[in-house]
Amino acid sequence: MYDYDMQAIILDGQLKSALATVRALGEKGVLVSVGAERPTAMSLHSRYAQNTFVYPSPYTQQRACIDAVRAEALRMGGKPVVYAFSDATFLSLYMYRSELADVVTIAFPDEKSMEIAFDKAATYSLARVSGVPTITTYTPQTRTEVQQVGEMLTYPAVVKTRRSVTWHEGVGTFGSVQFVSSAPELEKVFFEIFEKTHEYPLIQVLVRGEEYGVEMLAEKGNVYARVVHHRLRSLSPTGGASVLKETMDESDLKRILIEYAEILVQKLAWSGPIMVEFKVDADTREPYLMEINGRFWGSLPLSIFAGVNMPCLYFNTLTKHEYPEAIVEGRNRVISMHFAGDVRHLLRVLFARDAMRPVLYPKRLHTIRNFLFPPRSYSDVFSLQDPKPVLMEIIDILKR
Repeated sequence: MYDYDMQAIILDGQLKSALATVRALGEKGVLVSVGAERPTAMSLHSRYAQNTFVYPSPYTQQRACIDAVRAEALRMGGKPVVYAFSDATFLSLYMYRSELADVVTIAFPDEKSMEIAFDKAATYSLARVSGVPTITTYTPQTRTEVQQVGEMLTYPAVVKTRRSVTWHEGVGTFGSVQFVSSAPELEKVFFEIFEKTHEYPLIQVLVRGEEYGVEMLAEKGNVYARVVHHRLRSLSPTGGASVLKETMDESDLKRILIEYAEILVQKLAWSGPIMVEFKVDADTREPYLMEINGRFWGSLPLSIFAGVNMPCLYFNTLTKHEYPEAIVEGRNRVISMHFAGDVRHLLRVLFARDAMRPVLYPKRLHTIRNFLFPPRSYSDVFSLQDPKPVLMEIIDILKR
């Protein structure tokens, strides 16, 4: 069944994007070894996981994490293709890329492009000079500058870390987005984030609206696979991973999102997977760049359900140097759901004490009705052909 000349290592096995990749590659005969930080991670229990291993957290033991990946690659032999689905893991691989180059296969853009893509301030700078609209953003670095920004803002406003993960003295910190309702709170939160991350965060105007993503595979800035989706629900009304999402119909909005996303991919001369996220203003319907994810994204299962097998296309480009003659595009109006995430969304709407409730939360009865009568969709995790991961997801959630 499996071709021992076709091998892959899948990391972040607790994530639904990792599970989708394990299944996609396994169905094509690729021998897959799956790793995660804990043995209850659902992808380790897929029928397509031929080997499994547990590695230390890249947040607290980055070097040990990389050593575990290298050891698994040496055990497998043949320079397996490595997939990572979180910034912490992907950036750890990047930092140690020279030590891994002889044992694994993975695509990285050049150093300058990586720095721009994973630093929101640099991303916005590139977007502005490239004609891609961005959310109004301030980058103060002194208390006086923060106070001056605070006097100009309309509240609530947003404070976010420049990066989704940073390391300081060997310890990683997960990035965050916080909402503030006054100038004093802005100043307090700004410097709390600085103390935690040792980087000055960004301050943004709050744009109310819906989120969209353009998911792509590219080689040196040339896109060869693409899916565009509309986020219908997230883990929380204030943000987080998408739990219900739909591929877009053809429209003027879709065309302009693709245009903006591909401008950035070309400017970066990007190679590998990338998703460009946008917020569309609820009043003006104008799109604004939110961020770039320079790795495989959380809504990857939707891409596969829509007919674009991103993991296999990526595998073929790295191992066989095969590229489609034309851009591979997904079907429109395909919907997928992460049920456990949708339950968390429901509980958040019903019970969370959140100052942003009057601004961003939907009505409770509306949310209950949408939860009880969801649109017809594919499941990100449940599969009759591979049922064990959904059980392990429940166990993993309960254990944590």
